[in-house]
Amino acid sequence: MTNFEKLVELLKKVPGAYMAGEMNDEGYVEHQFRPGAGPYNIYSISKSVTGCAFGILEADGLLHEDDRVYDLLSEYFPEGFDPRWKEVTLRHVMLHRTGVPPEANIDVDTMDFWADGRTDFLRHVFSLPIVHEPGAGPFIYCDTNYYIISRAVEKATGMTCAEFLQLRMFNPLEWRGNAWGTCPQNHTLGGTGLFARCRDLAAYGYMLACGGEFHGKRILTEDYIARARGEINGYGYGFSHSDDGRWFATYGMYGQGVYVLPEYRTAFVAIGHDMPTEEIRREIILPMHMK
Repeated sequence: MTNFEKLVELLKKVPGAYMAGEMNDEGYVEHQFRPGAGPYNIYSISKSVTGCAFGILEADGLLHEDDRVYDLLSEYFPEGFDPRWKEVTLRHVMLHRTGVPPEANIDVDTMDFWADGRTDFLRHVFSLPIVHEPGAGPFIYCDTNYYIISRAVEKATGMTCAEFLQLRMFNPLEWRGNAWGTCPQNHTLGGTGLFARCRDLAAYGYMLACGGEFHGKRILTEDYIARARGEINGYGYGFSHSDDGRWFATYGMYGQGVYVLPEYRTAFVAIGHDMPTEEIRREIILPMHMK
């Protein structure tokens, strides 16, 4: 039984499983557990994808980790903002270490931002105080952070993050139909809201497993991927790194995941609700690295 077949057998026991896929040098295989519309909301997997837009622009010389948010987006800061915002860099934002309190988060999947009066996402987050030293304070997970990255991408390119990635990543990966939610001002959400097909996520993970190349096309640098996957057993730019340093993954709400295995030039995808991420890691991923 192949590792993908083992994954399918595991997910057959999960009532909320939708799709599973694998892509490697031999091609792509998938299994559909129930009928679906095709593109699925992949929630926080969106963060790693938005981070890749930064990675592409970094290679182009247009954005850098040490760029300060205020220098890029100064026109969106309200009067009386905390001057310590001027210390916050894009790296702090992607690592969820800006120093803001939890109230910075605007989770469009679970909250009514209209009722809360948070329809201007940037104004809301930039009006909040910096309560911890940027980069040194606690990890405060926040969808709005990758919305900030999305807006930085838009500022650098003159197009939305979704439009930019369509040209520079989705089309080269031969994605087959996707969509991305927006804020009320029609800016790409960045931190969530990307809809993608199982095959397309597998291509995304396979590209990462191959060091940033897909079918001979360079999309990301190996250096960016090494930083984006984060430190061992830690969080990077939308990715979680394994405790042995040999694989990494990006996860969405309800346990959806893209598992990237560079040693095998392979990516696994699991889409659905209440997905057994611990079992997938323990029964599928870890045994592959114990050989």
